Amino acid sequence: MSMLDQKICAWGGPFCAATLGAGLLMAGFVPPPGPELSAQQVATIYRDNAMLIRLGMILGLAGISGFIALVCVITTQMRHMQVASRLPADLQLGAGAIGVLTLMFPNMVLAIAAFRPERDPALTQMLNDIAWLLVIPAFPTFLAQFGAIAIGTLTDKRPDPIFPRWAGYLNIWLGLLLVPGAFAYIFRTGPFAWNGLLSFWIAASAFFVWLIVMTPLTLSAINRTVQEG
Repeated sequence: MSMLDQKICAWGGPFCAATLGAGLLMAGFVPPPGPELSAQQVATIYRDNAMLIRLGMILGLAGISGFIALVCVITTQMRHMQVASRLPADLQLGAGAIGVLTLMFPNMVLAIAAFRPERDPALTQMLNDIAWLLVIPAFPTFLAQFGAIAIGTLTDKRPDPIFPRWAGYLNIWLGLLLVPGAFAYIFRTGPFAWNGLLSFWIAASAFFVWLIVMTPLTLSAINRTVQEG
């Protein structure tokens, strides 16, 4: 990839953060409808905001393309690391590719729930449950992806590492902050519910911080590796 191609891909991070975030706000899903709501209450949300939810999910799907681009260019830069094997770079790419699906499918399911808001409220509630219980507990792919970046960064033997050491530790912490989302399968209220402090607010913040922080780090890495030839 040329320098320009790589830099365009790196800017996919802020693009994803801005567009995906705007889509969620447009749909009224910041925070998501609480899991304690009745079927009728959930159906009312989708009936009253059907068009905004559909448009917001389309915007969110467009934003996910930026995540794909950022994952790919991070892999390209990680292959310049002086590490024992290509495993960290390949793991980052593989986990990131699966992570894309954990973002795309819930967006699609939410749009489907708003596609026929006149359906049985119990079915709308089920679709809403499926969407949030797909994305909120989806920590394994991101933990593996961020962990791979951390391993590569902390074992990189280059005199001028691709990513600074602190970025490795940051990726570890951001990955761990996503783990509480797994408890959204158990709790309907409180910090572990899918709209709670730990499962939604902190986890979502960690993901958006990752998108923003990894962009300048990757741009800096691109400048160095291109100059090295």
